[in-house]
Amino acid sequence: MEFFSIPAVDIEKLVLIMARVAAVLFFAPVFDNQSFPNLAKVGLSLVISLSLFPVVEFTLPLITSPYAMLIYVGCELMIGVVIGFAIQIIFGAVQTAGQVAGFQMGLGIVAVIDPFTQSRSSVVSQLYNFMTVLLFFTLDAHHMLLRALQESFRVMPFGGWHLSEPMMNLLIGLSGQLFSLAIQIAAPVIAINFFVSVALGLMARTVPQMNVFIVGFPLKIGVGLAAIGLSMSFFSILLQRVFTQSEGHLHALIRAM
Repeated sequence: MEFFSIPAVDIEKLVLIMARVAAVLFFAPVFDNQSFPNLAKVGLSLVISLSLFPVVEFTLPLITSPYAMLIYVGCELMIGVVIGFAIQIIFGAVQTAGQVAGFQMGLGIVAVIDPFTQSRSSVVSQLYNFMTVLLFFTLDAHHMLLRALQESFRVMPFGGWHLSEPMMNLLIGLSGQLFSLAIQIAAPVIAINFFVSVALGLMARTVPQMNVFIVGFPLKIGVGLAAIGLSMSFFSILLQRVFTQSEGHLHALIRAM
C-alpha cells in the first residue's frame, strides 16, 4: 500500500521523465532496432528515469487536466525524438558509406537482411554498421547520450520545447554533414577502386584480347576488401572524433530547443 502514498507530483514527474527517455531509446541508434524487445526498452527507460529522478528539478504545479498532461507528454516525446535523430545521423552516414563502398566494389546487387533495421542492405554496409555499434559502446558514446539527457532536463524544463529557427538550422546542418561523413568513411575504397578502374581501362586498350569484365570483377572485390581492412584504424579514429563532436552538437541542439 506504500505505492499509493507516493505524491501525485512525483508520479507526474516520473511519467514526464520517462516520456523523454523512452522517446530517445525508441528512436536513437542501437536501441531502436527491431530485434531489441519493446519490453526491454520500456524497462531500460524506467531504470534510466529512476536514476535521473533525484537530479531533475520539477517546478510544475499539479496537473489536473488530462489534456494538459497529454500536451506535456507530447513535448517530452518531441524532445526525445530530436535528440535520438541527432545521433541517428551518424549511423545513417555509416550506412550510406557502406552502400557507396559496396557499389564501387561491385557488391551493390548483393543485399541481405539487416538484423537491426529488418531491411535489405549491402554486406559492406552491414560490416560498417556492426563496427560502428562496437565502437559506440567501446568509446563510451552511450555515456554521451546519457549526459545529453541529463543536460536536456537541466536546460529545458518540462513543456519547454518549441519549434525554433536555430533548432531547424542545426538539424539541417547536421543532416548535411551526413553525406560529408559518408564520403570520408568510404574514401579509401572509392580512391583505390578508381585507380583499379583506370588500370583496367589501360589494360583493355593495350591488350584487347583480355576480358576486362571477368578480370575486373573479382579484382575490385579483393582490392576493396583489402582497403576496408587497412582503413579500419582510420575508421575508428574518425568515429571517435565524430562521437566527441556530437556531444557538443547535442548540447547546442538542446539549448536551441
